[in-house]
Amino acid sequence: MKKTNYSLYSDCINFPLDRPCIYQKEKGAVCSDCKKYISINKKSKQIRILIIKLGAMGDVLRTTFILEGLKEKYKNSTIDWLVEKKNMDVLVGNKYIDNVIANDNEVYKFLITHKYDIVINLDLSFESLSFAKLVFANKKVGYYLNNSRKIVGSNSFAQKWLLTSAYDSLKKENKQTYQYWIAKIVELTRNDYEIQVQIPKQASIKAKTFISSLKLNNSKIIGINPGAGKRWVMKKWRIEKYIKLIKILSAKGYNIFLLGGKDDEEEINLILKQKIKSVYSTGTNNSVKEFFAMVNLCDLVVCGDTMAMHVALGLNKKVVAIFGPTSFNEIEMYNRGTKIVYLNCNCCYKVDCNKKVKCMDKISVENVLDAIQTYIY
Repeated sequence: MKKTNYSLYSDCINFPLDRPCIYQKEKGAVCSDCKKYISINKKSKQIRILIIKLGAMGDVLRTTFILEGLKEKYKNSTIDWLVEKKNMDVLVGNKYIDNVIANDNEVYKFLITHKYDIVINLDLSFESLSFAKLVFANKKVGYYLNNSRKIVGSNSFAQKWLLTSAYDSLKKENKQTYQYWIAKIVELTRNDYEIQVQIPKQASIKAKTFISSLKLNNSKIIGINPGAGKRWVMKKWRIEKYIKLIKILSAKGYNIFLLGGKDDEEEINLILKQKIKSVYSTGTNNSVKEFFAMVNLCDLVVCGDTMAMHVALGLNKKVVAIFGPTSFNEIEMYNRGTKIVYLNCNCCYKVDCNKKVKCMDKISVENVLDAIQTYIY
């Protein structure tokens, strides 16, 4: 009687680590004789890349600029992207991404059954750093934890950006854009690749149906995103100033589209209550892709440092962006936008402020209007 060889091929992608594999359970297979053995270390003709960038949604979107550069650098490659489940929609449908992976209950199973040639982690959250340490990869780019729980940066630019993230004083001194730093960390030759914004056919149809129902005049459409979400209240320009600006633009004959989601409903409703001529809400219940399509209807977008800004830039729109507590220097405008800033109080990154007159209060309607008029004639 032949003695069974109980050798264990624990590197097999079908082996779940903590229990027998399905082939052992159903057919009594043993590793030494199993034809289903596939090593996680099996060589591939393609360069396999994993990007870890979980959130926030605007940060995920603006980081998509690296995709075209990676495809140019690694011509025969596949790219997977690990992201928070709630942020997946900004990546789904991207022509450069082969697989969008959700950070959910299945993420560990996915990571232990895949190996990459390169993992690129651009987040400093404990989850992202943990994933970067866990994932099997020949090369790690960006950030990961070593065995002493110290953050390791893959090159000198990663180390400098880490320091900038850790010290407010360095953040304020920084004059380079986010795209500059990330391109240097990822070792791309250029930092002017475009943000990738995809609009599927169904979302485009909804936007066209919306605009057709309004029977607009031939004037330009100015999109206004008056909110900034619930976390970053200090990013918001005063609603009274938005209302004043909109009244002036309406009197000049422009069409105004109010852009936002559920978190922006309060501001949008306050504007609509003014019953200003040629002001229309694009809706606050749109999907992410539908929101993209609504932004795409506009000729110019006025907003704070929000996702709407990154969307508009990715869609090649003119943008007037109003900055308060966050770094205006980090934002790449691609030569088609203006940053409105109160320089004496910028880049504190506070979520609350005890000053009676805050930095955003010091930005006038006239400043914003002048910037708009450089793009809209």
